[in-house]
Amino acid sequence: KTKAKYIHLHTPDSNNCFAVLLRTTPNNDKGTAHILEHIVLCGSEKYPVRDPFFNMLKRSLNTYMNAWTGNDFTCYPFATQNEKDFKNLLDVYLQAVYKPLINHHDFLQEGWRYDFQKEGDANSDVLVKGIVYNEMKGVMQSPDNLFLETLQKNMYKDNPYHYCSGGLPSHIP
Repeated sequence: KTKAKYIHLHTPDSNNCFAVLLRTTPNNDKGTAHILEHIVLCGSEKYPVRDPFFNMLKRSLNTYMNAWTGNDFTCYPFATQNEKDFKNLLDVYLQAVYKPLINHHDFLQEGWRYDFQKEGDANSDVLVKGIVYNEMKGVMQSPDNLFLETLQKNMYKDNPYHYCSGGLPSHIP
């Protein structure tokens, strides 16, 4: 129905691996796909608990679990050597990716929000906070990452690779 491509590779490796990859081509520097990558893992219709992804990290026999946003895709991969664990992780991942809850509270935590520097003190400075916002602030503090981002912006002026898929801190809000 979805016309999704499924590729199965049989290898002697004892890991059972799976990944959902989605095309997420940016059209600005706001990091929308990166924020959605985080929000998708905050609960689904079938698993409406807060952060089922992080709960599975503690309860699973996984050998690898992650999610990331690349220049033109978002990937949700996992691996485990246990067949039952594989089926459990597969269900959690597919539910998260295809039936996420996506609510405003999760956006404020994972994306960005305005907050007072001193909690509850309306006279203190207003700051931008959020997991993706802070993550990208850290990424952009690295001279290597800043150089590569600037190089990419200058090399690819007329296409989606011009934009920072993770989001530039100055553009995320």
